Amino acid sequence: MTFKPSDLFTVFIIAILVAAVVTASQWQLRASIIILVLGSLGAVFATAQLVLDVTGRTRTGAAVSARPTMELPAFEDTDPRSTLWGTVEIWGWLLGLLALTFVTGLDLALPLFVLIYARFYGANWWLAGGLAVALGAFIFGVYDQIMHVYWPESILGDLFLDEWRGND
Repeated sequence: MTFKPSDLFTVFIIAILVAAVVTASQWQLRASIIILVLGSLGAVFATAQLVLDVTGRTRTGAAVSARPTMELPAFEDTDPRSTLWGTVEIWGWLLGLLALTFVTGLDLALPLFVLIYARFYGANWWLAGGLAVALGAFIFGVYDQIMHVYWPESILGDLFLDEWRGND
């Protein structure tokens, strides 16, 4: 039974899902049913995954298939520092997204994050920009125009979007 630094991400996901379920349980059922169902299922499955990861158990009794699969073999890092660096890098991206969301608002942070993330990991400007524009259009079209989602206040996002939308 070993707890690896990479398991912290699973713990983080479980905490987020549990917090979402606890928060949604205070809402009216009509507004919270999707979060309650999906958040509960996600927390259960993430907890099961954490238990399997920590205990080192693998599936047994699975039939060996003769046909090729899309699964990649598991690679164990020989250098624990590379695993630790990967974990720190993931947390850095998540904290950066959180900070960007606080400053610009979620509706602007997600496309910006996709642009930066895609460029950082090697996508060309056309692909990174296309992904960011597609995500921005989806957020604006679905969440703003169709669902009329309320976006929490942010520092810069409200300043620019209120001017653009004509809100006072």
